[in-house]
Amino acid sequence: MKHMKTIVAATDFSKAGNQAVLRGAAIAAHTGGRLHIFHAANFRIAAEQKAHFNALVEGYFDTLRARIQCRYGSSLQVSHTYSGDWQDIYAILKRKKANLLVAGQHVHPNGIDMFHGTFVERLTADCPVPVLVSLSAPETPYRRVLVAVAPGPASETAIPVIRAIAPHSAIELIQVVPLDRDAETLCGSASGAATSVTPEQDTRAIEDLREKMGLALNTEMPDLKGDPRIKIRQKVSSDRTELIVFVNAGAVLDLKDSFIRTPPCDLLVCPTIA
Repeated sequence: MKHMKTIVAATDFSKAGNQAVLRGAAIAAHTGGRLHIFHAANFRIAAEQKAHFNALVEGYFDTLRARIQCRYGSSLQVSHTYSGDWQDIYAILKRKKANLLVAGQHVHPNGIDMFHGTFVERLTADCPVPVLVSLSAPETPYRRVLVAVAPGPASETAIPVIRAIAPHSAIELIQVVPLDRDAETLCGSASGAATSVTPEQDTRAIEDLREKMGLALNTEMPDLKGDPRIKIRQKVSSDRTELIVFVNAGAVLDLKDSFIRTPPCDLLVCPTIA
């Protein structure tokens, strides 16, 4: 699958972090892509202990690689990066031409505390590629997917990602409408500028996304006016949804952030586009 050539998975070597790496490996195996594992640590280590610490980290990587290739075969390419700064992830994503970043909810690659936000919270604010926040078991299929589309141009880049990680899922689209919406709505763009979008344009955008995703014309598209947090959580609970996707979610205040802090299921956050 050409849209998923490289998947980067970030871990702090915790059980939850490594589960997310295995989810990334499962996706890479399914799509015929390759996996790159990222870990960062900036702990102050005495000079005489650095060699031992580096060997320990390499051992963790080797163990993960062995687990992955035991499950999916030695043909699955698995590489890794060990860095002294978590922000190096941006350079890794660019250099590896990553199509997806996978991480656990509370991954702390270099001891980022909750006061400043987790690695995932920081990344979903400006990550240039879709971020999959994985909580479920690595090989659990996504059978039901809820795609939340904010007003504005729909991100077509989300379509192949959704199809790659949830190939046989039942997909429901919802249009999230900000509070106090007038005839025109300002939507945040990737450049920090604002895009003026009319309700008619919003309808065309979501209809276009539905068509491109190959969804039936009668696909349910409820319009969740106001604060949609409670309604989305209720739908996840009642419909047993396993994956929530935010397309252009940056346009709806900090909607995605509240779900990242307390996710009801796995999340896929796609970059906000102009």
